[in-house]
Amino acid sequence: MSTAQRLDLSEMRPQIDVDPATCVYHRLAPASEFADGEGRPFTIDGIHLAVFLYEGSFHAVDNRCPHMGYPMSKGSIRDGVLICHWHHWEFDLKTGGCLLTSGDDLKAFPVEVRDDGYAWVGIPPGEKEEARLRLVARGKRALEQGLKDRSSFLIAKAVAALRQTGATPQEIIQQGLYYGAHKTSEGWSSGVAILTLAANMWDDIAEADQNLFLVHGLTQISRRTSGSSRRQRFPFPRSNTDQDLATLKRWFRTFVDQRHHGAAERILLTLHDRDCGKETLADFVFTAATDFYFTGDGHALDFANKMFEALDYVEWVGAHEILRPIAVDLVSRTRHEETSRWADSLPVLENIFTRLDDIWEDNQRNEATIDVSEFTQVMLGDDFEPILARVEEALRAGVPPTQLCRAMTYASALRTLRFHLKNEGDWHDVANIYSYAHALYCTFHYAASKELLRAIFHGAVFLTYLRWLNMPSARVPRHGQKLDEHFTSSEDMLKHLGELADFQKVFEAEVLVSQYLEEGRDIAKLRHALSHIMLREDAELHMFQVLEAAFRHYDLSDDPEEKRVHLLAATRYITAQKVMKNILWATENAERLQRGELLSEREDDD
Repeated sequence: MSTAQRLDLSEMRPQIDVDPATCVYHRLAPASEFADGEGRPFTIDGIHLAVFLYEGSFHAVDNRCPHMGYPMSKGSIRDGVLICHWHHWEFDLKTGGCLLTSGDDLKAFPVEVRDDGYAWVGIPPGEKEEARLRLVARGKRALEQGLKDRSSFLIAKAVAALRQTGATPQEIIQQGLYYGAHKTSEGWSSGVAILTLAANMWDDIAEADQNLFLVHGLTQISRRTSGSSRRQRFPFPRSNTDQDLATLKRWFRTFVDQRHHGAAERILLTLHDRDCGKETLADFVFTAATDFYFTGDGHALDFANKMFEALDYVEWVGAHEILRPIAVDLVSRTRHEETSRWADSLPVLENIFTRLDDIWEDNQRNEATIDVSEFTQVMLGDDFEPILARVEEALRAGVPPTQLCRAMTYASALRTLRFHLKNEGDWHDVANIYSYAHALYCTFHYAASKELLRAIFHGAVFLTYLRWLNMPSARVPRHGQKLDEHFTSSEDMLKHLGELADFQKVFEAEVLVSQYLEEGRDIAKLRHALSHIMLREDAELHMFQVLEAAFRHYDLSDDPEEKRVHLLAATRYITAQKVMKNILWATENAERLQRGELLSEREDDD
């Protein structure tokens, strides 16, 4: 063999990550206490180690398998290969190198036996922070893999690891939002909406349920994405003669009308690229969403609002992708002027909209207010024509649109609370108007406009279409009504609330919540309990939306009855739904493993 053909074996030696001379050594245990081939776990300054004696030599590696976090100290050794017994990942015991093509390595540490007869392990300076950064990077890779594999358990494992290593909810939510927007050809999905709701409701849920909330949203994202990226689009080329905003807005509305989402996307990207501002972007999107009647059962406007809330939460990081899916929602969802259900209302609405300029001018010029509770009863009328006339009258008098949105949201809560269980298949209708009315309240804070006024009239009409879902009207707990049980504490009451929800004892759960409120008990604990009841199920989007609307409008109101109705509506909606608990189980198992516990040691309740 010629010199040129010889292998340079020095280039094939493993790279040494740890210089033993720079390490700080820590005493572990007497060397005589180690059995050949068996691992022992140690924790030093938060660093988890698995230490082995094998064929006369000591070796130390990370104690958590990079795959699922299983303790490597529970593994076995065969011919110098350390084997994790859960999924049979294999590692070089000496270097920590993973023998799987795509697997992450274990970190290896030097071990020496000193004259005192003890084994000592060397920890490099700064190892704790380096280990944290390795775990964050590994967690982000694991999260993306879990999203690709559509695995709730892998997602939960990644979330638990990221949270434990100090990754913020904002970082995790941003990664999920970006993935959900970038890896789908669909519109704004339920998953990215739930992640946004997690951001909005973070303080309304118990700390023990926070990971679970994230896993819910991320799991929904994984189910709505294919893993392949959507077609890339760019803003218009920069020029000294950019189109003015009025032209771009006209084009945007035209392209949405023509269901040309690619062109609409590009205009949004151009506005963002030119730093036109959040209010301008919101005005474009909300105007297009209300050019049509209650688009997508209200989801187009609701999701548009969620998109802006999400972007604000992540400080517009990744906005060039997160903005894009809303164009698909605007062009692809049902426009209810094209449906028979809305046929009777079209002439009335079209007539009102011919006066929209005057209505807006009067509203901006005048000042007035309404009693939200009283106007809610107007919204609950059976005939939409007199209701629309009262709405127009209030707007012309100068009533802020947000007050009318609050009355609509309160009316929606009452529609939900009075929803009779015989209408089982129509739950989404009451959830849609509830979340729509709350979203409309929010949109007026982003970009109030005359075009957005149309959405108030749309919602008022839809409320009348739902009156049949309150016939017969479900019972509403009376003031002073109580369960025939004695409770020693708030915790005792809320535990029983969970039990009632388990058996879908809907009215009893409402009575208990009403009693809890009238006794003036801790509202934060009630919020935590209602959130937990929802999160322990494989909850779908509407449950999250209803809970957020109830919590926010409870806070907005000073009227005890309005507050009570919002929380009773949420209680009714959440306890009436019965679904599986797969996401809860996946998250609980992931958190146990992250704490270093073994699933094989778990004692499940009967």
